[in-house]
Amino acid sequence: MWPFSTRRSAADEDDAPEFCYYLGDPGAERLHFVLRKRDWDTARAILSTPDPEHREFYVRTAAATSGIEKWISGPIREEPESALPLLIKAAHMVIWAWDLPGAGTRPDAPDAGTEQERAAWTARFRQADELLDQALALDPANADAWAFKLEVSRALRMPQVERWRRFERLIEIAPEHWGGHEEMLFCLSPAWGGSNEAMFDFARTRARARPGTHLPVLVVLAHLRRLNEVNRLQDPENKLPTVDHTYLEQDEVTDEIWDAARMSVWHDDYASTLLTPILWNNFAYALYVGDQYNGAWSMFESIGDDWIMNSPWDDMDYFLKCRQTTRERKD
Repeated sequence: MWPFSTRRSAADEDDAPEFCYYLGDPGAERLHFVLRKRDWDTARAILSTPDPEHREFYVRTAAATSGIEKWISGPIREEPESALPLLIKAAHMVIWAWDLPGAGTRPDAPDAGTEQERAAWTARFRQADELLDQALALDPANADAWAFKLEVSRALRMPQVERWRRFERLIEIAPEHWGGHEEMLFCLSPAWGGSNEAMFDFARTRARARPGTHLPVLVVLAHLRRLNEVNRLQDPENKLPTVDHTYLEQDEVTDEIWDAARMSVWHDDYASTLLTPILWNNFAYALYVGDQYNGAWSMFESIGDDWIMNSPWDDMDYFLKCRQTTRERKD
């Protein structure tokens, strides 16, 4: 979801492009540095940005910073009226709970882990949920806290009605919160107790409700999750060397992806922001696979060498191959 590390092929030359680091935002890079130095005063100032999209990204950046759990309790004690350190502690707990064996799986899943391991990650997510409640008691309109509560509801496989309750509270506060929308899409996917019908209905409904914003790319993300599901059903043991893209090549799918681009990055009212590279990369990938080379090339041109994200490419050599093929085949 978020680009917190760079990765490149061992075969790359020194001047070859790299995956985008912290979306190129100096504030996020600075935040990571000062948190590693345990400089809470500077971190608090960065996290207190008035721009909600930057704040969302900074909270996620802080949450992914290793070692923060060793000292964040200090600011919590020193600032009993502030929700911010509670939020950062809880968000960090959520991020790292996913790394525990079997995290978020059903007890009967093949990779569910032992009973003791399941108890460990369940306790971690529940503790995070309690901390988020404490943060919200101090700041009830904290959208980022509600987004992480939504993520916890998925991890603990809470009923869909509770997931919806948390999401609806979130969008009352922040109607276009990107991370919350992406998380709700995950909550509604078949892999997490939902269905394809619910997932696509959500993506299409939110896209129609917010044209000229980031949200229409939810349609692309829904198709990419469906692609993964189709491949998993066809190759349950993951023996095939490459992904079968036949699903994305269907006319009705490529048409919907094209329409989603027209509703977002190609919309007259769309304004590029910090998170826009997420859209460029997902549209470039989906349009390329669907043989829509002219549309894909417009995205590749926007990406350039500075905004290449790990997702959905996973491999820099693959990204470069797709870009070169698009360059050769566009009109």
